[in-house]
Amino acid sequence: MSRTARVLAAALATLLLLPCLGFGLFGLLASQEPGVGIGWTIGYLCFDTTLLGLIAAGWWAALRRDQKLPWECPACGYDRRGATDGPCPECGAVTS
Repeated sequence: MSRTARVLAAALATLLLLPCLGFGLFGLLASQEPGVGIGWTIGYLCFDTTLLGLIAAGWWAALRRDQKLPWECPACGYDRRGATDGPCPECGAVTS
């Protein structure tokens, strides 16, 4: 999946999760009313923290770089530790 597609997927996931986060925050505020048990407050805090974690994980996955190791072919990722110079034996790409 390309970086652009990952960013679009993360943006879509954020747009879908933000209303849930808003409802969770509304529930957290409502759980502060007198007579409401502490369990509801803890539940809403866990819910909101989980949603924020999902949003952050989605953006982290979308924006991370596809890092190639020095011995990998930059075109296909083939492990070239045994090969010296010349084209990649897997895809034929010429590396410098």
